[in-house]
This record gives sequence, C-alpha cells and structure tokens, in this order.
Amino acid sequence: MLSLLTRTKSFRDPWVGHPDLNRRWQLHRRRVQLAETLCLWRRLLRPAQLASLERDGFVALENFLPQSEFEALRDEVEAVVARASRLHPVADNTRPGFRPKQPFPGGFDRFDGGTLNRFLHIDPEHMPRAAAFSHDQRLSAGSRQVIGLPMNPRKLDIYLTVHGEETRTPDLQKVLHRDTFFRALKFWFFLRPVQRQDGPFEYVPGSHRLDPSRLRWEQTTASAAAEQRRQPDVSGSFRIREEALAELGLPKPVALTCPANTLVLADVFGFHRRGAAVQGQQRLALYGWNRPYPFLPISW
Repeated sequence: MLSLLTRTKSFRDPWVGHPDLNRRWQLHRRRVQLAETLCLWRRLLRPAQLASLERDGFVALENFLPQSEFEALRDEVEAVVARASRLHPVADNTRPGFRPKQPFPGGFDRFDGGTLNRFLHIDPEHMPRAAAFSHDQRLSAGSRQVIGLPMNPRKLDIYLTVHGEETRTPDLQKVLHRDTFFRALKFWFFLRPVQRQDGPFEYVPGSHRLDPSRLRWEQTTASAAAEQRRQPDVSGSFRIREEALAELGLPKPVALTCPANTLVLADVFGFHRRGAAVQGQQRLALYGWNRPYPFLPISW
C-alpha cells in the first residue's frame, strides 16, 4: 500500500493497478491531482522565467553557450564518444521492446527496439567542461520552473542515440507518451545539429497542463490498464494515438529541429516522442533529468 505514496507508476503493482480502487475510487486521478497540487505549491515562490516553457511545456534555447566555450565542450565530449566507440563498437538489436542495460566501464547501452541509447558517465577529472556544464544555474532555474526543485548535477550524462531498424524492432519511444503521472523535467543540450532525418524530439504544445479533459483521459486510461491486468502502458508511461489529441483539445506535435549549441527543456508530463529517423542516423547531447518524489510539499 505504501507504493501509492511513491513514484511507482507501473500497473503491475498490486496497489497502483488495483482494479476496484481505480474503478470505484478513481485512485489514479487522485494521485495525479495530489501530485499536481503539491508541485504547484513547491513552485509558488518560484516565478516563471521562461514564458514558452510555462505556456507550451518545452523551450529550445539556441546559442546557449558562447561559441568558444561550446566548441571546447563539444570537442571534449566527441573525444570521449569516439573512444567509447573504439572500445565498445555499436551493436544491433534484433529483439523487440525495451531491453535491459548492457553496462561497460564508463557507461552502458540500452536498446528501445532497434534504437541504441548509449549513456556515458561524466568523469570530472577527464571531462571538466562537461562537469562544469552540469552546474549551470540556468538548468536549476528551468528545473525549479517545472517541478519546484533545483537540478541535481549528478543526473547528467553524455547521450548518444543511434537509430536502428524499425520494421521488426519498432522503437516504442517513437509513440506519443507521457513519462509518468506527475511533472518531471528532461533536457538535451545538443552538440550536433538535429535535422528531420536525425529523429528530433517532438512535443505536443500545451499537453503538460492538467485540465479536466486530460484528467478524464488519465483516469480512463488507468482504469483500462488496471482492468486488463496486463501492461499495455509501458510500465505506466501512458501512450496516446496522435488522432486522439484533438479530443483533448491539443494540437499536433512539433519537431524540434535545431542547430548545435541548443538546449531543449521539457516537462515530460506532456506528450512527446522521439521523431522518425533514417536508420543509422545519430543524435549527440548532454542529457539530464529530474524526476522528483511527487508528494513532496516543500522546495528549497
């Protein structure tokens, strides 16, 4: 029962996915509302600084670093990525679904269907510029705006995405979804340009807002997941068809193509996905996340 007061979102959990509690008491709706209320309370004394982040749920900030600083950071990261590629050549995956982590010294690989996610940990001794970036106060300002809490510098990695074969091993992250039942932050600082063929991040503007239509959708989707007693929602990360967005009064997703040296911040309670890409194309970013304990009433 204590799982109801945690970040647990999977409907395999006997309490989160309890059919009677969701059908009769609308348990999921109550958890969503409580988390949202406490998040708003945490944000109360943190006025919004980025208008588009507040309005749309995401923002893309181009020319984030001075050019000379950016180039030095990019070169540092590219050298680390190249070394990892030599020591641990990129492989293919022929099995569908989310695959477990494959750790190696300094990082790990994880497949989403055919798409490879390579995460490399930041060693401050050998990557001083990347380590310094993790302490940029603008990251904490964006985090406070979304969830009312500062950024944790340890929640930052080098992130290489390599798009794979989609016919037999589709990438479930390329289906519109929201990550969890409460507000959370993700950001990507892109070190290479992102074009259409690279599978840009896509977001549905305004889908981070918890209005009555969204709340009904949350409970209806949760009740179906609980009644079916299986996991149609990818561990609680609910999916939505693009055609269903209009029923919630939402527009189509926008693709965030961008030049290098762009920071993208997003509230991943909103609907988003990894865009379609040409097989073999890559994205390279510094990637961070802040998924708080949702029932925390205070900030600092």
